[in-house]
Amino acid sequence: MLTKAYWVLVIRHVRGSNLGLLENVLYRENIPYEYLDITEGATLLRPITDYSHLIILGGPISAYEDEIYPFLRSEFKLLEAALDNQIPTLGICLGSQILAKVLGGKVYRGEVGREIGWCNLQLTDAGQKDPLLQGFPEKFKVFESHQDTFEIPGDCVHLAATEAYYNQAFRYRDFAWALQFHLEMGEPLLQACSQVIEKELVGSNIQYTDSAKLLAETRLHVPDIEPLAHTFMQQFIQMG
Repeated sequence: MLTKAYWVLVIRHVRGSNLGLLENVLYRENIPYEYLDITEGATLLRPITDYSHLIILGGPISAYEDEIYPFLRSEFKLLEAALDNQIPTLGICLGSQILAKVLGGKVYRGEVGREIGWCNLQLTDAGQKDPLLQGFPEKFKVFESHQDTFEIPGDCVHLAATEAYYNQAFRYRDFAWALQFHLEMGEPLLQACSQVIEKELVGSNIQYTDSAKLLAETRLHVPDIEPLAHTFMQQFIQMG
């Protein structure tokens, strides 16, 4: 049981997206959290230091498109403040790319195209010893949906790779993590994001899969990924 007072801020870029499998830990431990819909103009009504943790979710835009989406600049400043105050931070997909950018890493369109569906993830030696990933299998399936990637910023530790994209996760110091993959992905979340994913499939001219196939694969893999997601989130919360 967790005994410390917590309050988690979750930035999302798509209405309807959520913490998915990671959310169950917050429910179980009765940890309060709130979503900030930054793409809709929502702003914080209190200092970032009032929050114990920060999580930045994914979205169908790019971290380098701040001239097109000016709200990203506000998000960069918010993240910088969280890092300056050593608030435990987790970036997922777009969130991982935003974290990489703020830390000085290059974010760019990947050369091999969109990586989507359930892919084999390989932990590095450092990943197997990471505080949030230790005890995980050396190889396991994760859900992916991205075509941008990032360079690992300086002072960061490379944690995981896939065959398509080597840079899948990193840790900054001992309080910030970036995951290119979706450890939170379960059936309800995939259904909630189905329209966005369908647009990504069409935009990337991908014909070897579709939402129905991805949903069937998700049902197959959730029993394996759910306990890992719970362990990861439990460990992340304890970093506060």
